[in-house]
Amino acid sequence: MDNTKNTVGLIFFIIIILLFTVGGYFFMRYMLNDFENKSNGEEAITEIKEIRIDATKDYIYYENATDLLHEEHIEKRDVVINIKGFESINETLREELASYDSEQVTLDEVTLSDGVTCTNEANLYSFPYREYEDTVFGDYISLVINDFTYNCVNGSRIENIKGYVIDKNTGDVYTPEELLEEFSITEDSIIEQIRERLNDTQVLDGDTQVIDIEGTISDIKNGEYGTVKSLSISKTGNLVINFIVKSNRINYNDSIELN
Repeated sequence: MDNTKNTVGLIFFIIIILLFTVGGYFFMRYMLNDFENKSNGEEAITEIKEIRIDATKDYIYYENATDLLHEEHIEKRDVVINIKGFESINETLREELASYDSEQVTLDEVTLSDGVTCTNEANLYSFPYREYEDTVFGDYISLVINDFTYNCVNGSRIENIKGYVIDKNTGDVYTPEELLEEFSITEDSIIEQIRERLNDTQVLDGDTQVIDIEGTISDIKNGEYGTVKSLSISKTGNLVINFIVKSNRINYNDSIELN
């Protein structure tokens, strides 16, 4: 009887050892596979490309801001496209802005017509300046650069519009053709929407229409991106056309979210 009990006990003991051995094997294999998968996942995360030149700053930032005409809220500041590969473009933009200093005309250098007065703290009669609009939406980084000339008698006049839409993952610049295709927008539909906007915003000076609708449309049709028009992505993720409106008073800039 004792031998039978011992035999049964030994069998149970061997079975328990086998269960622990087999169970431990599969448990360790599962744990190692899980750890390996997590490690691979972490490695995949660390492999995401950092396209910023300075990872502590935004993709677009500004520096060296100074007032040009305080009462008109016009300032001078350098834009920095904080993306690898844009170093030479940043340098070009800095040089362009620096060259504007030589185009400033002071009030001491001009003789105003009789009855025309003009005074300001900076003693400036006219000068070129630059304004920026930047947005980040999803994988899109947009920068629009508007160049103006200011005249203390007539005010500000838009001269040129250019910009960049950049892939946030790669740092590549989208061409206008790529953006139009991606958003399923045609050049003809852009013209239609611009014409509708100009008709809706048309004003009269006596019997004369202020906005030159046909002149504006012609310039946009025949002008290149980077001169009288530029594309960008809005904060809501829509494609935007930025353009110059011709006027018999003074040209100005406008924009439309395309649909």
